[in-house]
Amino acid sequence: MLHLKYIILSICLLFMGHSGWSQGIVFHTNLEESLKEAKQQKKLVFVDFYTSWCGPCKALSANVFPQQIVGDFYNEKFISVKIQCDDSGYGVALGKQYKVAAYPTLMFLDGNGDIVHSTAGAPDAQGLIELGKTALDPQKNQLSLLKEWDSGNREEAFMRKYFSSLMRAYQNAKAHDDFEQYFATLSKAEKASSFTFELMQTVKELPFSPAFDYLEQNKADYYQTVGKGKVDSTIAKSYLWYLKNLQYGGMMNKDLTEFNTKLAQFKAKNYPYYDEYVAFYDVFDFKNSDNKSDAEIFMTKGTAFLAKYGLNNDDYTISLTMMLANLIWGKDKGVAGIEWMERLVDRNPDVRYLDSYFHILFRNLRWDQALEVAQRIKEEQIKQNRSTKDIDQKIQSIADARLKYGG
Repeated sequence: MLHLKYIILSICLLFMGHSGWSQGIVFHTNLEESLKEAKQQKKLVFVDFYTSWCGPCKALSANVFPQQIVGDFYNEKFISVKIQCDDSGYGVALGKQYKVAAYPTLMFLDGNGDIVHSTAGAPDAQGLIELGKTALDPQKNQLSLLKEWDSGNREEAFMRKYFSSLMRAYQNAKAHDDFEQYFATLSKAEKASSFTFELMQTVKELPFSPAFDYLEQNKADYYQTVGKGKVDSTIAKSYLWYLKNLQYGGMMNKDLTEFNTKLAQFKAKNYPYYDEYVAFYDVFDFKNSDNKSDAEIFMTKGTAFLAKYGLNNDDYTISLTMMLANLIWGKDKGVAGIEWMERLVDRNPDVRYLDSYFHILFRNLRWDQALEVAQRIKEEQIKQNRSTKDIDQKIQSIADARLKYGG
């Protein structure tokens, strides 16, 4: 009997070796203990900040972290930790401590718990390995950029790299603080230069901030260096989405005080697009008499708004379509959104819009049309020599949904 057990065990091990089964990244769940271990072993700590509802987080855990090539690299080079940021408290506190603003956030810490490198998103296996190599390289990681910034490097090429790196890592507060401090040191001519304007856009300088206020008050100077159309468009779009985000946050927290306050301040500036913006924000107030969200009300309001203002900004259609897609699921439950997207791609066949078109078709269970759009996206990606991984997954999702829901 014992001999038989060994035979079975040997067969199982052989099967595992030939079937691709292997050990991926070995994760711990206690950051403090991992930092101590990392200090002893003179390694960095790799932290996956995730949430239970995050789709890309789940994809990383299911498809990337378990791969042997990833495990071989990370288990040798790092102590790895997974931190759930929507748990009962431990992960929430750590997420706040490290100012995690997007999921997944992939962060590398030294033994003292200081950030060496960070980014947000879900790379593939090779991308994750390259990310780890960057974190280990003292000439390329964010800590090296920070040291260079602190040492006083203000060369244009370096600052482009520095601020872009912070924004990719969703370290927006750090980017804004450093930019504002830099901006305050500039002369009048330097503030209005095309390079400074470029940095404002990189860090997404927000309305009512000192640098944005300066831009508004000195538009004539920027017109000379950047061009009137670009300056006016930047100001208008910044207010549009800044206020929209405030409205969204207020609705989530059931407190629109800040949104209403800033909207009043915006009105006082007398921009000609105030009424248009207010009409846009009103579409997102779609509660019925029972104070429940109602997709029919949203579609009615959205259709009326786009009929009046839709030609002014393609982003209106995209924003309303994606919101509607989140509200509905079922055969032709949100046909208005399909009509919105059809009008948009007819007048502007920008390939960037096809993803939203696919999404609203999918949520309406329009499998054949969704597949056609997906194939158009894939053809364009092949032309541009880009990875088709994401769109291939969407094509597969159509096949899976057909099996589950029919049609």
